[in-house]
Amino acid sequence: MKSLSQIIDDGRRREEATHREIMAAGEWLTAEQINARQSAPPVDRKQPASDWQKSRRIFSVIFDDKEYFAGYQFDTMCQPLPIIRDLLAVFDPRYDSWTIAAWFHFPNGWIAGTRGHEDEPMAPMDALDRPDDVITAVQFMHGGYVA
Repeated sequence: MKSLSQIIDDGRRREEATHREIMAAGEWLTAEQINARQSAPPVDRKQPASDWQKSRRIFSVIFDDKEYFAGYQFDTMCQPLPIIRDLLAVFDPRYDSWTIAAWFHFPNGWIAGTRGHEDEPMAPMDALDRPDDVITAVQFMHGGYVA
């Protein structure tokens, strides 16, 4: 039988493995990188990411003591996608940033795959061009369904 400390350690290891998996998928940007991609970068290199995050237009995670923003939250001009604000509005303060990142990263049964793979669930981050499907999927979180 495992001790409480072993159970806690196992949980931490699984959580860290999940964080590494999420970070390995796609592009993750620092505030400075977002700043550099602006057409007229603000002098404060933490801007505009800091303001966007405060207004819940984007989210970030802390990994290895550094803050990162998922690249899928931005358009080609490195501006926040409007759908991200809509999705984040559903995530109230009880959801931490890693829970939000996991929701975007892992396949969701409420979002059907692409043509030829309709029976396979898609990750929300891969379906942001289908706002109705993604909004429906996030709304099921509060309905008690697990997808």
